[in-house]
Amino acid sequence: MNRTFLFVALLLHVPGPCHATGGTEAEQPNFLFICVDDLRPALGCYGDPIAITPHIDKLAKTGRIFNHAYAQQAVCGPSRTSVLTGMYPDQTQVWHNRHSFREHRPDTTTIPQFLSNHGYQTAALGKIFSGNERELDPASWNDGEVLREPHWKTYLHQDNQGSGKQSAYEILDVPDSSYSDGKLTDSAIRKLKAFRSSDRPFFLAVGFFKPHLPFNAPKQYWDLYQRSDFEGLSIVETNGTIPTIAFHTHRELGGYRGIPEDEILADDLTTTLRRGYYACVSYIDAQIGKLLSTLKESGLDRNTIVVLWGDHGFALGEGERWCKGTNFELDTRVPLIISVPDMAKPGQHTNSLIELVDLYPTIAKLANISPPDGLAGIPLDGILQNPTAQIHRYVISQFSRPWNARKPESMGYSLRTTSHRYTRWIDLTNGTVIAEELYDYDNPESTRDDQPYQIEYNNLVGDRKHLRTKKALSRQLSHELKLQSSLPN
Repeated sequence: MNRTFLFVALLLHVPGPCHATGGTEAEQPNFLFICVDDLRPALGCYGDPIAITPHIDKLAKTGRIFNHAYAQQAVCGPSRTSVLTGMYPDQTQVWHNRHSFREHRPDTTTIPQFLSNHGYQTAALGKIFSGNERELDPASWNDGEVLREPHWKTYLHQDNQGSGKQSAYEILDVPDSSYSDGKLTDSAIRKLKAFRSSDRPFFLAVGFFKPHLPFNAPKQYWDLYQRSDFEGLSIVETNGTIPTIAFHTHRELGGYRGIPEDEILADDLTTTLRRGYYACVSYIDAQIGKLLSTLKESGLDRNTIVVLWGDHGFALGEGERWCKGTNFELDTRVPLIISVPDMAKPGQHTNSLIELVDLYPTIAKLANISPPDGLAGIPLDGILQNPTAQIHRYVISQFSRPWNARKPESMGYSLRTTSHRYTRWIDLTNGTVIAEELYDYDNPESTRDDQPYQIEYNNLVGDRKHLRTKKALSRQLSHELKLQSSLPN
């Protein structure tokens, strides 16, 4: 496979229930596959100094924390499609939330389909493939797929009952189960209890809706944070060297009531929205805690692998922008925690570069099944055994312009190494280069290190001091794009 170091030729295995390939069904573990929408590494276990996430932090102590995991495209649909198909966006031609991989590749076997073919019960609750009912994929699940029930509400306040975007946040003193994610948790708990009595392994995917906008969470989670926690936080400003095409034009935040379309906000509103985002993160942390408690109380934890991941990152005003839709670090870097019963060196972080497309072959290996041919990723079992193992020299993200449901006119391909990011914007109509970017994450002249996040503010591509680095990374990206073009599509 491309971009590997010699990748642990002995195929190190994960201890406990997860052995090398070829195990029987009785040896196959269960999977609790948790996706959190718009979650950047705003977690205590990732070193975020503000986040209050005790339940995810507890999970992290039993698993491997991936410090440098990256989404293939920093928006919901394309990222989730890459994960669940094990393919890059260019292979599936899913570059927008309204694109469907079944239109281009109708015979694709997704992760749950693959496991179903090997005896698993597979079920989905919440947002897994898409947040749109029309874009669900019933072929992937043999035990049902439910996005949301009719009585699950995004808004509760009487002023927010109109159609479309309402307020960007809501603070109400209500129980967890009043909002959709609380109801989702209750449904997932019932499903876990039902699986307990089955003699077949299960793959249960649970997709939480928050902290996606609007930032609606019960008041008790807002009360975990004070306004002073967010006042005075720096908003790194770019210096004019970054090309315009690098920034998103889709104003996701703009249009909510009280939010200007240009998303240029007063400090007071910025503080409120940041507090709302973190309140939603803590709300979801509590829901995940309930799922993990159910696993333990039922005894399922002894043979259940938990995979917790964010579909892409999120900007909260840093770098003069909100939300996602770029190739920058805040948008492409995601949290990923994999907890395997009795795994080696639990609780340790790894700095190994990985891509979310690596999850498909990893799950196949952990299920003791040989991964199918044609997957773009590399199994992470070596890193689960040894956190210092390395499998990628660099990882790739991309984003299209303009971002709409039509075929893209241009594409930005972004190569991330352990220290640099090189991005090339290509006109897809004629193959010409529109713009280039180069950032050095170890160089304060290029990026600001607002721990635990790094924000690009100075594009070094035109600096002669960095010409050699730029040329080397440009060659690597060209090589990678050639390799990707040779993959099945």
